[in-house]
Amino acid sequence: MLSRIYTTLRFVTWNIRGVKSTRNLPKKFANVLSNLNNLQADIAFIQETHIGPKCYKILEDETGKDWKIFFTVHSSRSKGVAILIRDKVPFEYICHDEDYSGGYIVLFCHLYGELYTLVNVYNHKSDRNVLGRLKEYLMETAEGVLVVGGDFNTVLHPRLDRRPPSSRNSRLRDKLEDFTASLNLRDSWSFLHSTDDGFTRCQNECYSRLDMFFMAEDKIERGCKIKIQSDNISDHDPVVLKVRVQKQSQNKIPIVASMLKEFRYDPDRRPGKINGAEILSAMKSLTDSEKQRSNQLEIDYYKRFQCPITELLKIKFNLMVKNKHVPEAFKESHLSGDRHISVDYLIFSRLLAKRLSAFITPSFKRRKKAKVDTLLIMTFEICTQKIRWSFLEQSLLWNLKQIPSAPPPDFSILDCFLPEVQGSSGKLRLLQPGCPFTNTILNMALTQLEDLILKTETQCRTFVCYQRQALFIDVQSSRHHRVIKIAEKFNKYSGINIKVSMKGL
Repeated sequence: MLSRIYTTLRFVTWNIRGVKSTRNLPKKFANVLSNLNNLQADIAFIQETHIGPKCYKILEDETGKDWKIFFTVHSSRSKGVAILIRDKVPFEYICHDEDYSGGYIVLFCHLYGELYTLVNVYNHKSDRNVLGRLKEYLMETAEGVLVVGGDFNTVLHPRLDRRPPSSRNSRLRDKLEDFTASLNLRDSWSFLHSTDDGFTRCQNECYSRLDMFFMAEDKIERGCKIKIQSDNISDHDPVVLKVRVQKQSQNKIPIVASMLKEFRYDPDRRPGKINGAEILSAMKSLTDSEKQRSNQLEIDYYKRFQCPITELLKIKFNLMVKNKHVPEAFKESHLSGDRHISVDYLIFSRLLAKRLSAFITPSFKRRKKAKVDTLLIMTFEICTQKIRWSFLEQSLLWNLKQIPSAPPPDFSILDCFLPEVQGSSGKLRLLQPGCPFTNTILNMALTQLEDLILKTETQCRTFVCYQRQALFIDVQSSRHHRVIKIAEKFNKYSGINIKVSMKGL
């Protein structure tokens, strides 16, 4: 029988605007830790750590034996979150999940034996999907006492939480409202201070409450005291929430971790790691046609136990990417033409396709004014396509440079993932029909072909339709042969078979 003995823990959420020292703050992170001590923090949610793959030692070295720390590695210039647990707090690690773009970290753990889901969020204004990704994951995995804290870069109510008040709506606010409603969350400050002002950031004489703690509706009374503490380390003030914790002797295991053999924390400081949220999303998106091509019993099993399977696949996929090795059994059925395709193969390829798709955008605005009378339509030959590895490498580099990302995503696993064409010494790779990644690569190729044409024929009007997998080019009839020659050279250079049709305008 569970005991009913309660104690309290002090949670702090704080956007510190980077951990690295500055001219004005030569020992910045040491000062942050000192302030957390002054606040008597037991658990700290820190945002905007600005930790990249070359500077994560700052967090590990400074925290030492006083804190256990879990953090994302993304960029030394932006984003990044960390959860710090004071060493004296009775804590047991279960598992965790990190956003691949450094926007959040989810930590499943026991505090005094009670199950907690701790979530630290930095809702960056340019990443409007972070709360959506997190919402879908937490709806499947969150258990025990859910505590969500962080900098949400928007206010809940523009009249009450901003001074001077504003009536202007915000897309980030809409996302936050959907996030809290979907997870049935309450804002702890609003619950405990329903009529009081409270501001956590001041910029140009504008005050706002961007930093918040949320708890589930049925646990909101666990938060018994909250205050905003002034500080001069950052332009954000820390928020301190006192939470009642129920001591328990029996440790409940969350479903997400129920298939793990052991609960061990093995730090992996690579940026952009595959996370449970995107694996879960890929599993949910498996279609009926894919079920028919896979083992029906296997895919039904995955659907039934998708929550704990995400943790197993996360370990498997990240080891593959880290070691740059894809087991032959992983892709064997797809290569042999067998009707039954590995479900893991489908999930992994869909996950990679979704990541790459984020860097490819349709060119609806890339139209130039010109007198044209001929329409050229470039599509792919209906066959098993091949692609030159050298072309794919350069295409990935070209596309990834188009979006500022530090560090850029790592797609080097494709060297092991895409099968070689026999007799090509690895120079040609097969793009298997039905593989989710095939369409994404072909769309990327169309985008690059369009760019090559526009660089040479500046009077063309072009646009790509990804649904049709076609490049449309409006051109003068006297110059259409020049465009066709570019396509022919592209065929040889890329290894992809493209056909061209022509219509009059």
